[in-house]
Amino acid sequence: MGFAIFQFLAAAVSLFFLKLFTRLEIEGREHLTDLPRRFIAVANHESHFDPQLVGVALMSRPGLFPLRYMAKNPLFYIPGLNVLIWLLGAFRAHKGKGLEKALQSPLAILEGNGAVIMFPEGRMIIERPKLGEGKRGAAVLALKTGAALLPMSIHTPHDMPPVIPLTLGRPRVVIRIGEPFYLNNVDYPDLSDDNTKKATQEIMRRIADLYFQHKY
Repeated sequence: MGFAIFQFLAAAVSLFFLKLFTRLEIEGREHLTDLPRRFIAVANHESHFDPQLVGVALMSRPGLFPLRYMAKNPLFYIPGLNVLIWLLGAFRAHKGKGLEKALQSPLAILEGNGAVIMFPEGRMIIERPKLGEGKRGAAVLALKTGAALLPMSIHTPHDMPPVIPLTLGRPRVVIRIGEPFYLNNVDYPDLSDDNTKKATQEIMRRIADLYFQHKY
């Protein structure tokens, strides 16, 4: 419970500063009404601040916290920062050690009725408007656990910093929340490469439907 409270308070602080220093818009909150506790938020990845933006967007449902997300392993070796990002929900990405190793932590979180934030592109895409190719991790997790998928799109300035943008001009920040969906066992009966590839394409299509509504 304390973990969830800390993250919610951190999201509240982020929301305060976002409203102060940006023109924040959050669309689609109505899609959170019936969202189950076990879900995977899937979004495009434009900045280091994206996990916090997802948290801010979900604040109308405090019961959905805590939220967990992948972070690069080296960040966990930096004293002070490692504790902070852990409290904010980060877990090790284990990049380069294979999909099975990378998915151990999020799989355990989802099996424990938790929530995970995933960025299927696997890296930040700086160019706008552009989406990268989706990786299979979110699809595999959804198929293994039956968790709901919550598509989102994030739209930030090109130079969005990893902290609250304390800049003049109040840049526009937009978060769109789509309708939750599931990957059923009829269309994707197993975890073969073909099925997980098709499932990943469906996830990216849902993100793209939201993303390309935005005018940069």
